Amino acid sequence: MAANDLAYELARTLKESDEFKQFLVSKEKVMSDANNHKMIRAFQLKQWEIREAQMLETEISEEKQQELERLYSLVSINPAAREYLEAEFEVSRMVNDIQKIIGEAIQDAMPIGFEELNL
Repeated sequence: MAANDLAYELARTLKESDEFKQFLVSKEKVMSDANNHKMIRAFQLKQWEIREAQMLETEISEEKQQELERLYSLVSINPAAREYLEAEFEVSRMVNDIQKIIGEAIQDAMPIGFEELNL
C-alpha cells in the first residue's frame, strides 16, 4: 500500500475515533453559545500570546500571566468550555503521538546537521 493511501486511511481513522467525535460534539456546544465561544477564544488567544513570548524568550508580564489565570478560572468552571478544551487536548495528543512516530521513522533520513536535535 502506498504511503499516501495509508495517510488517507489514517485521516479517516482519526475522524472516526471516539476522541475526534467527542471533540466535534463539544465544539458544537461551545460554538452554539456566543458567550462560551468568546470566552474560549479569549483564553486561547492569551495562551498563544504567552507561548509566543516564551518561544521568543521574551519576558511575560505579571499582568498577562494573571489574565491567563483569570481566563482559565472562568473556563474551568464552565462545563461546556472545560469539556471542549479537554477534547481538544485529546485530539492534539493523538496527532502529536502520530507526528512523533513518523518523525522517529524518518529520523535517519533528516538532512545533515539536524541529527543533534533528536527529532
